Amino acid sequence: MEYNTNDLSKILDVSTNTIRRFEGKGYLSSDRDEQNGYRKFCPTDVEKLMYIAKYRKVGFSHEEIPFIMQEDLNTIKERFKVRKAELDEEIAHLQALSHMLKDDIMLMDRVEEYGTDVVEYTCSPFHYVIYRNKGELCTKGEQAKVLHHFMSTCTEFEYLYLFDREDLEARRMVFSEGVGANQRCTKKYGVQLSPRVLSYEKQPCLIRFMRIPLDFQTVADETPGELFSDIFAPFWEYMALHDLEMNGDAIALKLGYSKEDGKEWQYILMHLAIKPKGEKSDL
Repeated sequence: MEYNTNDLSKILDVSTNTIRRFEGKGYLSSDRDEQNGYRKFCPTDVEKLMYIAKYRKVGFSHEEIPFIMQEDLNTIKERFKVRKAELDEEIAHLQALSHMLKDDIMLMDRVEEYGTDVVEYTCSPFHYVIYRNKGELCTKGEQAKVLHHFMSTCTEFEYLYLFDREDLEARRMVFSEGVGANQRCTKKYGVQLSPRVLSYEKQPCLIRFMRIPLDFQTVADETPGELFSDIFAPFWEYMALHDLEMNGDAIALKLGYSKEDGKEWQYILMHLAIKPKGEKSDL
């Protein structure tokens, strides 16, 4: 039985140009019908194309396929093992991205659930690296290596703002910026925890979801007192009502960006370490 280009196109659900391109790459060798000049393919060509379609589907390149079609079974098996390992790595990466989106969706749901209320919460252990320390970039030398290792190793990292306790107590609108992830993620991805990777320990916190301007730095420079009050006044009020006091730094995780009310915003989740007033700190 013989097939023409249109037959192969219909069987494999590809264009006739694709069949011609495969022939040009040497996958097929057609004969010409003497009466009409059409290309003629044999059943073996159909079988070859089936295998080519399979190889392309799993990610083998057109450069690799000609070799595969000339190799013995053991060599092909080794190629398949390598490709499977690559796919497994891709799958793990996609699963991590899916998990990250799942967490983001959950946090966005909580924005709607909690609104802007202050809530008591025990935060998970968290590791982070600073790339801008109170306005000054610190992305050289060893700090840069640690930062890049963290970001390249830990797929599920978050952007964050850090407010030092001493600045909070002095009511100064000063903050650092960095990236971080909870301890579950840093263990999962094997992040190297050098002294430059800082820790936010598991501890009682107040948390609050809030919307702040996307150009946060500009607003902080122009109206620092007003912005500081907008962010932290609800925490001070809650602590005064419940006989609590600060017990460490504050970290805000960036949850996402939006455009609402004609302006660009970012949503953050602020964590402020606390303890009962007068209680000795364990930190």
